[in-house]
Amino acid sequence: MARIAAAGGALILILTIVVPSGRGGQEQAPAGYISKNRVIELAAAADGSISSFTPSPAALASFVALVDPVHVRIFLCPSRPADLKLAAAVGLAAEAAANPALSVEFIAVTEDLSQPAAIVAENGVTRAPEIIVYWMDAEVGRMRPEPGAAVEEELSVFIHQARAQIAEEMLPDNEFFRNVFHSDLPLECKRCHGPNGTRRLRPAGS
Repeated sequence: MARIAAAGGALILILTIVVPSGRGGQEQAPAGYISKNRVIELAAAADGSISSFTPSPAALASFVALVDPVHVRIFLCPSRPADLKLAAAVGLAAEAAANPALSVEFIAVTEDLSQPAAIVAENGVTRAPEIIVYWMDAEVGRMRPEPGAAVEEELSVFIHQARAQIAEEMLPDNEFFRNVFHSDLPLECKRCHGPNGTRRLRPAGS
């Protein structure tokens, strides 16, 4: 099903796909950007266990410790309960962490990835679910979690390892670390931290 809406003078095509409601019927969900609350609502309708979900303590601690902007983009097929469940788990974990450095967005796709065509093509998505991680506006890696995985824990480890690897490679670059607050990463960078671990380099422009 499709409908056309106007926004700021422009016409936007909004596509919807059918998802199970968990009550013996069907509901409509958008193909495109979808809110965290809607993901959780759909996940709870498809699988009641999501209502008692508790994030992994290790994942929660890792998300809370983030000090630089990390953005997570999740592509999911809302007609598959397993996709909804893992996406909801990430959303709930991020919500529990309440760290402004961490943001998560959700994009609903059809099973054949034909819609939303422009967003799928722009992001080079060839399978769902797929999670793309950005650190300071640059993509640092992708995950394709399996159903039933402790996805929030896997994601927290993935984010930490990806950032640590990049930071290690950038250790010779003073300018990089003038703009990266990396206190949560296990780095040996004495030139920008004093003997007691305090930061000595000041951010650019300060």
